[in-house]
Amino acid sequence: MDFDQVPDYVSPQDYSYDSFPPATDAPIDMKTLTPSLTPSYPTVTLNIPYAIKSDKTLHFHVITPPITPDSPSSFPLIMWVQGSAFHKQSLGNHMAHLIEVAKHGYVVAMVEYRWAPDDPFPAQIKDLKTATRFMLQHASEYHVDPNRYLAWGDSSGGHTVTTAVVTSNMKQFNDEDASIFPLHYAACVDYYGPTDISRMNKVPSTQDHVTAHSLEGEFFGTQNLYDVPKLVQTGNPITYITDSAKLPPFLIMHGNKDRLVPFEQSVLLYQALKQHHQFVDFYKIDNSDHGTDAFFDPAVLKVTFAFIQKALNSL
Repeated sequence: MDFDQVPDYVSPQDYSYDSFPPATDAPIDMKTLTPSLTPSYPTVTLNIPYAIKSDKTLHFHVITPPITPDSPSSFPLIMWVQGSAFHKQSLGNHMAHLIEVAKHGYVVAMVEYRWAPDDPFPAQIKDLKTATRFMLQHASEYHVDPNRYLAWGDSSGGHTVTTAVVTSNMKQFNDEDASIFPLHYAACVDYYGPTDISRMNKVPSTQDHVTAHSLEGEFFGTQNLYDVPKLVQTGNPITYITDSAKLPPFLIMHGNKDRLVPFEQSVLLYQALKQHHQFVDFYKIDNSDHGTDAFFDPAVLKVTFAFIQKALNSL
């Protein structure tokens, strides 16, 4: 069809924003609003594949701060690991909270890991490191500063980030060659993660943490944890904390009425880091149960952001 013969047909043109003509229609009683046109909300990109392992395609969601003419060219990167008792994650559980985090000038990558019982420890630790390397290799694509990145997780994700940071370049905890692509996390933020899982039923709790088909038993290969004490300690991040290995700073937060991951688990990690002269801040969230919104309260986030910024400034 010859569109030039169609009445009132306007041929498409490759307008720039500045050259595009504003509409001049003005119907009676139309009202006009003039809000700022500068982007103010983060952008969420869902289900980005980063690896195939154990016949599973693993993904993450990436949250990018608003990009404006005044934005820096890149932002620090937070590798977030969503807790799931080491089983299949509901990856978006903290999406609303992490969008708020991204508003403060961080790219957030929400990492999917392989899950128990199909893939027991240490698959989750290795997957975080694979995902971190993927993000660093694609830094420009996601507006990431590849020299400024940290790990942050909650619950089992807290265990994952803590164990990943204290074993960062150990061969047995990497699927890639760490001598070629070493990792140097700037900080670790652990929200109510387990550490010495063998102790979780030695203080009050509402769950079985030790039998073969408990969540933690399946994490360690569907075994009774009291039957495999050496294996369980290989999954205890405290095992790898020494005086000689200089670690990045740690921030630990835990509620003292946590019914799922006992508060003592964070006390043990804090004491070990202090004993071995590593930098750590520890905050009790008074009367909080497991995974409440209290951990993302503005006053609590202010503490977390101050810790992160201090760690990044020290690089």
